Amino acid sequence: MAKRKTRGRTEVVGVVQYHHGVVGEGLQYGRDLIVWLPPSYGKNRRRRYPVLYMQDGQNLFDPATSFLGYDWQADETADALIRQKKMKEIIVVGISSTPDRLSEYSDAPLGRSYARFLISVVKPFIDATYRTKPDRKSTAVMGSSMGGLISFLLVWRYPEVFSQAGCLSTALARDEDRQLFEEIKVYPGPRKRVRIYLDVGGREPALIPGYRALVALLRKKGYTKGRDLECFFDRGAVHNEWAWANRLWRPLTFMFGR
Repeated sequence: MAKRKTRGRTEVVGVVQYHHGVVGEGLQYGRDLIVWLPPSYGKNRRRRYPVLYMQDGQNLFDPATSFLGYDWQADETADALIRQKKMKEIIVVGISSTPDRLSEYSDAPLGRSYARFLISVVKPFIDATYRTKPDRKSTAVMGSSMGGLISFLLVWRYPEVFSQAGCLSTALARDEDRQLFEEIKVYPGPRKRVRIYLDVGGREPALIPGYRALVALLRKKGYTKGRDLECFFDRGAVHNEWAWANRLWRPLTFMFGR
C-alpha cells in the first residue's frame, strides 16, 4: 500500500511538499509550488529523478484545493503506474495558477514572463532543492486547456530546457492561435528533438478543429505517432478535471513509460 500523508480533510498518496508564495519578475502574483516525490525518494539518497512540471498545480493532488472539488489524482495515478512498473519514477512539480492565468498561459507578455519564471526561477529552485536530473532529456511539462497551450509553447520554443510536453484539451480556438500555427509552419530548421502528447474530448467541440490542425501540422513537420508524437481523441470526454484525471495515464506512460 502507498504511504498516505494527510492534509486537512483529504489524503494525498505519497509525500507532497509545499513552497508558498514563489515570485517572478514581470508577474503580479506569487504562487505555490506543490512537489510530489516518488516512492523511492526517501529510501535511496543518491538516486536522481526526472521532473515533470505541471500547470494548475492546485488541481493535481488535493480535491480540497481543486476546481469544483475534483483533482487530477496525479498522485494516485503516478504512484500506481510506478508500482506496476509501467513508468519511471519521477518528481512532479505542480505550479499553482493565479488570477492572471489566462494571460500567463498564453502567447502574451505575461505568458512570456511566466515562461521565464518557470525556466529561470522555478526549475533552478527545484534542481537545487531536490535530487533531480536537470538535463533537458529528463525535464517535461504538462497542462490542460490554456495550461496545455503554454506547455506546448514551452517545449516548442525552449527545446534546450524541455524535451517533452503533455497537452490535454489544448485551448486552440482563438484568432491568436493562427499565429502559433504559422510559426510552426514556417519553422525552417530540422525537426526539434522533442516529444509531444496531444488529446481532446469529443464533447469539446470548440477545441477539436485546433487539435486536428495541430496534429496534422506536426505530422507534416516529420513527427511520427508513437515515436515523438502521440494523440488521442477521447470520444465521450468533456472539458474538466475528471476527464483529465481519467486519461492522465496516457501522457505519463508516453513520456515516462518503461
